[in-house]
Amino acid sequence: MTLAVNHWSRDGKQTDWFNLELWGKTAEIAANYVRKGSLIGVKGSLKIDTWRDSATGANRSSPAIRVDQIDLLGSKQDNEAGQMDSYRPEEF
Repeated sequence: MTLAVNHWSRDGKQTDWFNLELWGKTAEIAANYVRKGSLIGVKGSLKIDTWRDSATGANRSSPAIRVDQIDLLGSKQDNEAGQMDSYRPEEF
């Protein structure tokens, strides 16, 4: 899953994109309730994925966020009846 974060700079509105890594029940909740354009909050840790490019042999890296908690921040209607407003793995 990819997260877009909008912010303002001198050049106007900018968007940063972050890859999210979700596992277990957190991934299940995201699959069932998060849609493109949904307003969400995430808590987790930053990790750096590294690999060797098969075409060039160059070392590559990409940041990712390992999500521990996901919060559905949109309206109840936006969240398809709002059955789950927040998920923390330790609750289950």
